[in-house]
Amino acid sequence: MTRGLRGDWLVAFVAVVETGSFTGAAKRMHRTQSAVSMQIQQLESVAGTALLVRERAGVTPNAAGERLLPHARRAAEALHDAATLFEAPDVASGPLRVGIPEEYSGIELPKLLSHFQRSQPSVELLVQCASSDRLEAAIAQGDLDLGLIVADDKRRRGDALLYDPTWWAMAETLELPTHGPLPLVLFDQACWWRQWALDRVSETKREWRIAYTSDSIAGVAAAIQAGLGIGVLGLSTVPKGVRQVPEALGLPTLPGSHLMLQMTDRDAPGAVEMVRLIRQHFAAHGHYFR
Repeated sequence: MTRGLRGDWLVAFVAVVETGSFTGAAKRMHRTQSAVSMQIQQLESVAGTALLVRERAGVTPNAAGERLLPHARRAAEALHDAATLFEAPDVASGPLRVGIPEEYSGIELPKLLSHFQRSQPSVELLVQCASSDRLEAAIAQGDLDLGLIVADDKRRRGDALLYDPTWWAMAETLELPTHGPLPLVLFDQACWWRQWALDRVSETKREWRIAYTSDSIAGVAAAIQAGLGIGVLGLSTVPKGVRQVPEALGLPTLPGSHLMLQMTDRDAPGAVEMVRLIRQHFAAHGHYFR
């Protein structure tokens, strides 16, 4: 029976999911790790089922936890609003450190950030645009208050905003060789998409050669667009003049990626409002949402 669910348990559950660990949740809630662990145990006991998957790499919600999460978030936000109902309104001020991945650094997210800055003029918005690996490291080190991370299924941490299908992509003008090695345009060694691509091409027993490498989405997309070879891109980042590689080539389907929102400091100036705007933005652009 779940009639005995308590608000503080749900707050702890949301904190664990959003930080990806009991340690991070304890830091956010200003409690001990054992206290947070006890709250989760009590929640799971009353719910009658496990809600989290505990692994060395971090803590993620299981299927039951995913179902509970949106309700828990609404409850946590309602409790926060109620707690501050009679407080004197404060104007948020100070630095807010936000990380966004290069893939989503086009015009839409900068517009959102500009809107936030106009509505929160006393917040010093500090934005870092980099690869997801670097952003995730910055979050782990406490150098960012919140960040958007592109992740595969094994690395999902935080709040899922959208699912982005992955394409084998090529220029519309590119004529693929009928024999000989396939020319590949790949990310550098630091990107897990590179290994995805090489593993899948190897499955076909087709010869390949690396024609171009880059450490940035812009570099890979430009090389594919110029016809230097075929490569891997998220559907949302496919530029004009680029199409999906024909199925006749026999390349295996690639798994898509997930855009995750991770927040390390809910109390950072303007952090709650920024998260609200980000969630609202991606909910309204849900054509890749899953």
